[in-house]
Amino acid sequence: MKGFGWSREDVDAHNRRVLGGSFSQPQESEVPAAVAAHSERELHDDIMRHCDKQWPRWKYIHARMDQKSTVAVGSQDFTIFASGGRTFCIEVKTRNGKLSEDQLAWRKEMEMLGHTVHLVKSMEQFIEVCRINAS
Repeated sequence: MKGFGWSREDVDAHNRRVLGGSFSQPQESEVPAAVAAHSERELHDDIMRHCDKQWPRWKYIHARMDQKSTVAVGSQDFTIFASGGRTFCIEVKTRNGKLSEDQLAWRKEMEMLGHTVHLVKSMEQFIEVCRINAS
């Protein structure tokens, strides 16, 4: 998504709109340095780059961050179709980000269907999900 860049202030403003003003930015002292450097947008971008670098390229469905969701309310940020018939449902949050009630309900219903929605807050966590679920 070249040319599409949100500043940290843009992401914070978006989160305040979506969460009804209840968003509070974590303090740097609360966030490990490796995670503090990444906004949610940057982590989304890193995950997309990782998928694009695979061969064959991993396909993914990605919920937009720049407007109200056009997918089911509460659904995960990414549905990734990886090699070997693997599928990952990934919800991305900042270090102190929490799932909304809609996201918790979606996640629970997905579990009832036998699917796991993985919550990742760093690229390291995303890579670990991929590694653990390698075929």
